[in-house]
Amino acid sequence: MAGGAKVIDGEIVVLVVDDEPEVRALARLVLEVSGHPVRIIEAADGPAGLAAARAERPDLAVVDQMMPGQDGLTVAAALTALHPDLPIALCSAAMDAHLANRAEGLGIRWFLQKHELVRLPDLLAELQDR
Repeated sequence: MAGGAKVIDGEIVVLVVDDEPEVRALARLVLEVSGHPVRIIEAADGPAGLAAARAERPDLAVVDQMMPGQDGLTVAAALTALHPDLPIALCSAAMDAHLANRAEGLGIRWFLQKHELVRLPDLLAELQDR
């Protein structure tokens, strides 16, 4: 799939970076019941997410904006430096126009509020259509 998710062994590898275990668990559940073949890699913070992305290139990254230490935009910029064509979704409890503009400047494709994690299967479908 040119420019989109590269399915490895029939799976889409999704990196979920969020400091809240409950949010990571919700993302995992939504992705696992989506009907898409996925493998989820979880990371509790930016450095762990970057280490995971160095070890294995994800097909999609879902990154929380508000985390201790590195915020989501910082993590997204580092992920983009590692994998320039990596599709990234930025999640935040409070998305505003300023944050959205900064994120778009980094090439982030999707903006989700936390309650919109149920839309993750739509992102997978969009990636598979590319």
